[in-house]
Amino acid sequence: MRKIKENREKMYRSHWTKIVSYMLVMVMAVSLFGQVAVNGAFDGTGKQAGTGVIAGLSQVEAASDTSIDYKAALKETSVAIEKKLTTYKVEVADETGGTSVVDWYGPANASIGGEWAVIGESRYGRKNVLWYRAYYENLVRVLQAAGEAQASADGTTTGGSAKTVPLKLDSRKGTENSRAILALTAMGIDASNVEGYDLTAALSDMTYVKKQGLNGPIWALIALDSGNYEIPQITSGKTTAQVSREKLLSYILSSELTDGGFNLTKSDSQGADPDVTAMALQAFAPYYTGRITVGTELQKQIREAVDRNIQVLSDMQKTSGAYSSYGSENAESTAQVLVTLSSLGIDGSTDSRFVKNGKSVLDGLLYFYISSTGMFKHVDTEKSGNQMATEQSFYALVAYQRFQNKKATLYDMTDADKACVMDLTDCSVTISKTAYIYTGKTIRPAVTVTCKKLDGTTITLKKDTDYTVTYKNNKMSGKATVVVKGKGDYTGSVSRTITIAPTATVISSVTNTETGIRLKWKKTTGAEKYIIYRKAGNGSWKKYKSVKAANGCSFTDTKVTNGSKYAYKIRAYADGVYGAYSSIHTIYRVKQPALKVKKTGKGRLKCSWKKNTKANSYQIMYGTKASMQGAKTIAIKKAGTVKKTIAGLKAGKKYYVRIRSCKTVNKRKYYSSWSKTVNIRA
Repeated sequence: MRKIKENREKMYRSHWTKIVSYMLVMVMAVSLFGQVAVNGAFDGTGKQAGTGVIAGLSQVEAASDTSIDYKAALKETSVAIEKKLTTYKVEVADETGGTSVVDWYGPANASIGGEWAVIGESRYGRKNVLWYRAYYENLVRVLQAAGEAQASADGTTTGGSAKTVPLKLDSRKGTENSRAILALTAMGIDASNVEGYDLTAALSDMTYVKKQGLNGPIWALIALDSGNYEIPQITSGKTTAQVSREKLLSYILSSELTDGGFNLTKSDSQGADPDVTAMALQAFAPYYTGRITVGTELQKQIREAVDRNIQVLSDMQKTSGAYSSYGSENAESTAQVLVTLSSLGIDGSTDSRFVKNGKSVLDGLLYFYISSTGMFKHVDTEKSGNQMATEQSFYALVAYQRFQNKKATLYDMTDADKACVMDLTDCSVTISKTAYIYTGKTIRPAVTVTCKKLDGTTITLKKDTDYTVTYKNNKMSGKATVVVKGKGDYTGSVSRTITIAPTATVISSVTNTETGIRLKWKKTTGAEKYIIYRKAGNGSWKKYKSVKAANGCSFTDTKVTNGSKYAYKIRAYADGVYGAYSSIHTIYRVKQPALKVKKTGKGRLKCSWKKNTKANSYQIMYGTKASMQGAKTIAIKKAGTVKKTIAGLKAGKKYYVRIRSCKTVNKRKYYSSWSKTVNIRA
């Protein structure tokens, strides 16, 4: 998580319920479902109060002369929301009892600037992993603080254990849980186990759910159905308070007004409210369409109620195409109706029941769109965009687009992918060491994976929790592969290459032969070939010859000149990787002489040869065995000598004789190969 000063961490833990106070900076105060009062006060209904009214149809008609492409509005609003809720200044309560302005990163756990924005973006399919992860981390901080407070109050355990802990985000408002469940489910996260906390369990208690009146059951049902969650068994209170889908549906059905429609107070005198009516139908939608089934009688009641209230909503629509609540045509009420129609499979742009004076529900909503900013205004009199109106209008357009594209409805999140899963290709994957020398043992370098968060800080991922590491070809010389594969909240894989160089080649001998200079070296395990480098005289090193390992460990250089100096070094090669160079071996090419031997008397042999102008001396070796075992050597120290008589030999005995040239440079002797052996009787 983002590093935060210690005192700020304490503030979050002790004042977690005040975290939404940052909305003072953005708009006013927060209601049950993100609706705020223009004057900073609630009207007690969860609706946004205000006096702005669309001033006559002519204004709407004028605005509609240039039609707005809802797809363009979707794209622009998505960008505007993410930009607004990425990095911004917020005012939060501090430990002194006052407030502090801090940097805030990503959506919060809040009814504005929080879950509704996340729901809209997730269902729109917007890809911004860091943004979603920021929300998740912000929410987890709230869950942990709430869990600690709950544990302190009733002695329960906190999250993070094998057994999930039921958690209430608010002691009275079950919609806090419902809203978080919807956001998490939209992101593809199981809300019944979030870091060890179960947000669905709180909704199993009907007494708790009903504390907010009709809002509670409506949103509890929508939240539980969003991911087809099983309703946990009640853990406290009366067992008669156990929630079931049938009980929630029956409660909502029983709240319908005499003349149709719904409101928060269930008062016939106040009449139907478009928002609450629309929300009730949103809760009924999966049962109406048959995605979820209940008993036949209850299913029938739902269908009849939906059919009645579709007409109620149709009758409430204004000639502008929009909807009005508390005296003001506004974006939010219109948005809720568009969500409802899209959830029920009704086209909010073309269905004749929802087109008034040529203006559809979609037209009515888009009237509030401000193309220059990508935001929506709450009522016509507003000059700038309203965050709450923007978020609700956005997810309403998302609901409509999903309907158009025949995708699962806005709140049918069973198709959701995990939005906060980051691909490892967007992370930094480093290897502790990338170059090794062959040892005969497997090579397993350490891997470090880091990712940047929305606030710019870096986190280090955990091996076997966030990713796994496998190695390929990591023993023999050549190129080995390190494969890092995402796990849990990370996906994809990244490969890194390490090199295992062959060991340094060891030259065992460099000698003159009859045909040239012969090099021999020791075998290097795993080598594919050996590269020989040569330097002639005082020239430069050149890559001279490549010898396949299968052809052995020797090479004869025939392109040499008698008396000239040559230097050699060798290194092994395997799979694109070179080993270290051998030590340098220097030699002078000395051509072997051709020996002639003849008998000149009893026990006497005369040796002769052609002068080697590049030699300084010669050696003659003779003996009675072909192997030259026990042979004697005669040194010929004068370079000009080309004859030598060997006397004192046993008459009639066979002798073996050979000769070689020698060149001395700086007191070091370089010999030619021995001549061909001559055998003769003395």
